[in-house]
Amino acid sequence: MFGSSGSRVLNVINISYLQSRSKRVWVRKPLGSPMAKSKIFRITPKPVIPEDEKAEIKRLFDNYKNSMKSIRQYFFEQSLKQAESGEVAQMKHRLEDQEHERLMEENRLENEKTAMVREERLKIQAENTQRNVLASLIKKEGEAKQHEIQIEDFLTKQMSTPFIQPENIEKAIEDALANPVNFNFALDLDGYVYRGKDTSIDTIPEEKRERLNSN
Repeated sequence: MFGSSGSRVLNVINISYLQSRSKRVWVRKPLGSPMAKSKIFRITPKPVIPEDEKAEIKRLFDNYKNSMKSIRQYFFEQSLKQAESGEVAQMKHRLEDQEHERLMEENRLENEKTAMVREERLKIQAENTQRNVLASLIKKEGEAKQHEIQIEDFLTKQMSTPFIQPENIEKAIEDALANPVNFNFALDLDGYVYRGKDTSIDTIPEEKRERLNSN
C-alpha cells in the first residue's frame, strides 16, 4: 500500500530505536529529519539561576580566562626564547653589544670633557678666592697699622697732658684754691653766654658779651 516511499518511511521509523533484551534504547534521529509537530510551538523556559550561583559562575569563568591567558603568554615567551637562540638572535645580540660599546665610548668622552671643564672652573674659582683672600689680608693689615698709629697718637697726647704727680699734689691743691673755676653759666634768648654763678647781665657791656657760635 505504501509503495517504495512508504517503505523508506517505515525504515526510518524503525531505526529510531533499537531493542536490546526487552529494553528499547533510543538513538539520535537523523540530521535531515524535521522538528516533531508536537514541539514546533513549544517555548523552552529560561532557567532561573540564583545570583550567588551567577557570581560563582562568573568568578570561575574569569579564573579560567586568566589561566588560559597566562598559559598562552607563557608559551609565547618560550617560543620567543627558542627563536632567540637562532642566527637572527645572535645577530641581534651582536648589534646590541656594538651599540653598547659605542655608547660607553661616547659616555667616556663626555665624562672627560666634563672633567676638563670642571677642572678649569675650579682653577678659576681657586684663583679668585686666593685673590680675594690676599686683598682681605692686605686691607686688614692696613687697618691694623692705622689702628696702631691712632693708638700711638692717643698715647702721645695723653703723655703730653700734664698730670698731677704725688710729689706735686700739695702745690696743685694750693693753685686750685687760689684760682677757683666756676663752670656755671646762663643763656639768654639772644644766645649770649654769662659765665659764673654771680655774674650780672648789667655789668657786662654788650660788645664784650660772649655769644654762641651759630655754626
